[in-house]
Amino acid sequence: MKIVNVVAAIMQQQGRILIARRDNQSDLAGYWEFPGGKIEQDETPVQALIRELEEEFNISHIQVTDYIATSTIQQPERIIQLQAWKVVAWQGDIHLHCHTDFCWVTPDEALYYQLAPADIPLLLAYQRT
Repeated sequence: MKIVNVVAAIMQQQGRILIARRDNQSDLAGYWEFPGGKIEQDETPVQALIRELEEEFNISHIQVTDYIATSTIQQPERIIQLQAWKVVAWQGDIHLHCHTDFCWVTPDEALYYQLAPADIPLLLAYQRT
């Protein structure tokens, strides 16, 4: 079975974290998630995360710090391994390219949103840090 390695950013600012709503072109359209994407060949997880955030949000000078956890989801045709990393700083205002909305919430408030299933264990791991 094919394994797809993906990274996600838990972006934090003033005690809140960013979640973004998936657009209608995506799997799980309308669900909320931590932004990120697939790790390309010859990329480290941190390099992939920086590239994805630059592409999705048009931000730069992204500071990735701690690895949080990995969530594994098995689908009929593939296994997705989603790594979460803490992002503590960046430059620029967020401009959405792949999502329909975003919001800043406390980690506890995030549980009230319809999160993508792979992101829920990552949020729980983040809350334990």
